[in-house]
Amino acid sequence: MKNNMEKQHTADFQKKFSCIKKTGLFLAGTILVLVTGCVKNDLYNTPHPEKGAVVITTDWMDALSETDIPTTYNLRMDETIKQAEGKVYSYSDLLTPGRHSLLVYNEPQGMTINGTTATVDLREDGTLKPLPEYLFSAKKELDVVQDDTLHITVSMIRRLCPIVLNLSLTGENAKEIARIDATLSGIINSIDLQNNVTGNENLTVTLDVQQAANKVYDYATGKLKMGCRVVGVNSNEHQLLTVTVTMNDSYKSTIVSDLTDYLKNLNADMKPIELTQTVEALQDGHFNGTITDWIVTDDFEIDAQ
Repeated sequence: MKNNMEKQHTADFQKKFSCIKKTGLFLAGTILVLVTGCVKNDLYNTPHPEKGAVVITTDWMDALSETDIPTTYNLRMDETIKQAEGKVYSYSDLLTPGRHSLLVYNEPQGMTINGTTATVDLREDGTLKPLPEYLFSAKKELDVVQDDTLHITVSMIRRLCPIVLNLSLTGENAKEIARIDATLSGIINSIDLQNNVTGNENLTVTLDVQQAANKVYDYATGKLKMGCRVVGVNSNEHQLLTVTVTMNDSYKSTIVSDLTDYLKNLNADMKPIELTQTVEALQDGHFNGTITDWIVTDDFEIDAQ
């Protein structure tokens, strides 16, 4: 009987101890979870622990002195397009961790952008507009990390190359010039900004022709500045300059020049090109002829148009 009572007492004690033990473990576990939860929250670096943020700085060092830096530009993040302004911009959406593709570009006057392809607009006569505003673009692959902010700098690349032709027409008949028109053939007018690949068009651009001294359309001085901005030249074609000189009596004469050799590196380096030459009127007072030897200006700044 006594043994039975002792066994029962021992069993009751073990049962109570087991309950106390379980309760203690439960409370300890609860406290641990609470403490762990507090610590985890404190370890987050941002208010967006599951996603990442991006801050974009645009570098416009490739812009020429004549260029107005665009005040707005587009951000194409994967397939989403947003407009941004300012050199430093915090991307408005949080991004999932992983690889993202960013394309940055502006939308200049005188050009049309369809998807990721930019094209110089045409005039009514089918020739290219000579002086579209400057196009810039940059592409960058981003590795976004959750609970972090990625700071990147994109170098905006100038996608148009300026060509300036300084032409002086001399002789007694120079004051009789009424009008000068000029075109340049063998020109490309499109570029895929996503892949940085130019088109293969063979188009003609009508040059902007101005008096060199004060940029007015007065040809009587004979000192002219002819210019254009191009995406590139077609390497399979010749780049032919044609200058048509109309006199006061309506007589027209033509000056031609093959600029292919002078423009052969344009697509590769996009370095501004400035050429200078003088043409003297023939004995009959007209300006027919061919220009073969241009003087190349290697170090210059292009004035604003």
